Amino acid sequence: MDVSEVRLNLLKTDNAVKAIGSFALDGMFAVRGVRVLESKDGHNFVAFPSREKANGEYEDIAFPLSKELYGKITDAIINEYQAQVEKQSQDQKEEQAKDQTQTEGESEAKSAPKRGKSR
Repeated sequence: MDVSEVRLNLLKTDNAVKAIGSFALDGMFAVRGVRVLESKDGHNFVAFPSREKANGEYEDIAFPLSKELYGKITDAIINEYQAQVEKQSQDQKEEQAKDQTQTEGESEAKSAPKRGKSR
């Protein structure tokens, strides 16, 4: 089985959940509700969809049965997460550079002598 599609929504929160999304297997079976979390030591990991039991513990609803498939899924999700974080970082840098260029241009325009018809 191949992970054919990963969709993630990055979250702007201060808690451990960094993204929520879904993935598809061979384009035939979709799983929604996967989460990318950050551990206390700063490593990212994937949490599969789960529900809370009556005793307060959580159990996964959907999960891979083999280590091989688990590795494929988690690698695909973490790779997509890292790609989106990198793209977001690049977009922010470009936006900051654009804003700085506009600010500098406005400053130069204000300090330049005004030309026009004198009365």
